[in-house]
Amino acid sequence: MNRPASMIVVALAGLIALVAAPSEILAGRLAIGGDAPDFTLKNLAGEKVTLSEALENGPVLLDFWALWCKPCLKALPSTSALHDEFSEKGLTVLAINTDSPRSAAKVKPYIKTKHYSMEVLLDPNQKLQRLYRFNSIPQVYLIAQDGSIAYSQLGYSPALEERLESEVVKLFTTKSAPEEETHN
Repeated sequence: MNRPASMIVVALAGLIALVAAPSEILAGRLAIGGDAPDFTLKNLAGEKVTLSEALENGPVLLDFWALWCKPCLKALPSTSALHDEFSEKGLTVLAINTDSPRSAAKVKPYIKTKHYSMEVLLDPNQKLQRLYRFNSIPQVYLIAQDGSIAYSQLGYSPALEERLESEVVKLFTTKSAPEEETHN
């Protein structure tokens, strides 16, 4: 085979590999079932919160948002409702604000006026956005207690809100005990 033809074959093989690759690989996203990277961020009170410590209590829902993001603001009431409904069962909800350092001062008053009950963490330099390999918000990751990513979603819609709730419910649905054998 001559040199230009072999280059075309190599290019086509690369293209076929990309088309066949899972979307998580193409997007560089973290895969469902993979380990969630551990992190430590400060909450609105300035206290450090670490994912691995939160996971000791149960599953963790990460909701990445910003004040400038209208879909994010539409999603926050649902995020807060999930916290209210499942926190006693062990769900920790971490609403991770990605606003710039200049806008961070507006986050605490916003949360207070909306009466949101979930914990809010600040990520003004988008460190976690790079760590979790995504570019757009709202982005949600549901992390099982073992530290694996159980579910992720990008964007907001009422249908996605319902899907997220069903994924949270799945984490708390216990398998029924095996039926006892009956001896006659």
